[in-house]
Amino acid sequence: MQIRSRVFEKYTDYRFNIPLLGSDKTNITVGKLNVGDILFERSDSTLKKSINIADVLHCKGDQCSKYILKIDGEYVEKGEVLANKISSGKLSVTEIKSPISGVLDLSRVDFGYIDILGEEGNTILKSDFNGEILDINPIDGITISAQAVAVDGVVSSKGREKLFGKLEILSDGNTILNEEALDVDYTGKIVWVGPYLYNRVATELFERGAVAVLTYAMSYVEFREIGLPIMILGGFGSVHCDIEFLKRFVSFKDKFVILDTSQNQLFIVSESNFKNNGWFVNQYINQTVISRSSATSGYIGKITEYDPDTNNILVEFGKKGRALMNIGLVDFIDL
Repeated sequence: MQIRSRVFEKYTDYRFNIPLLGSDKTNITVGKLNVGDILFERSDSTLKKSINIADVLHCKGDQCSKYILKIDGEYVEKGEVLANKISSGKLSVTEIKSPISGVLDLSRVDFGYIDILGEEGNTILKSDFNGEILDINPIDGITISAQAVAVDGVVSSKGREKLFGKLEILSDGNTILNEEALDVDYTGKIVWVGPYLYNRVATELFERGAVAVLTYAMSYVEFREIGLPIMILGGFGSVHCDIEFLKRFVSFKDKFVILDTSQNQLFIVSESNFKNNGWFVNQYINQTVISRSSATSGYIGKITEYDPDTNNILVEFGKKGRALMNIGLVDFIDL
């Protein structure tokens, strides 16, 4: 008997909150929520410039606020000093001056970024899912119950407990990209970068307004150094990201997602045709597994033969071929 791991787990009654800002306008009421219903109207300003002050001042993100000289929402002119830090010996001062004029936004300062905003415009957020509005209040925002699909992460950066945004898939979702392939603005997006994440790509995405970044694998050292909201679904180092996983994951492009860093899970608000099997596996033949062997780590395949005397299995990995291994070197998955 083996325990099955659900890569995509269905929830029929997932409850979550969409935060409301002070200027948001909503006419939504408690009751049924349909696709196309307007959740709220928000006055948004365009992002003109993001500054990574943690990098400039050489401090951790959660320490940046004490060096800020301006207040949130203040209009600043080009050349004004936004932040400064005095060296430990008090012999020098590092200053950050505004490169442009605009409105200062400090909502991401705990992640090490300050934003300068431009002209204001209106954004209407519509629901792309069916569900139920449970409550609306200024503290919790809009509380909703809906169907969702959960994906477990291996590790995530700790920050705000839950981050909300739309899922952006870079390129085809299976290409390792550099910063030159990025668009100008990712405001309000939780971005899947592909099988592997380089630290410079992560930094550029946050400078362009991304809420959080998702990837299958990255360097452990770079993950620790960045300190930004990142979730890794596969592991550290060169971990193979199987195409069977990717095909299902990228199908959720543009869906609303919630990144729960306290539970290390990604929730995709969407109906799905997944049929989760039972947690326990009794019949091994034709079961789907993911390899944890060094030679085939990360590859997904099906068991074609099983020897109960030796506990060895023969797994068909498609283009990767077949592999004979001990049953303890695979995880049974629901995919």
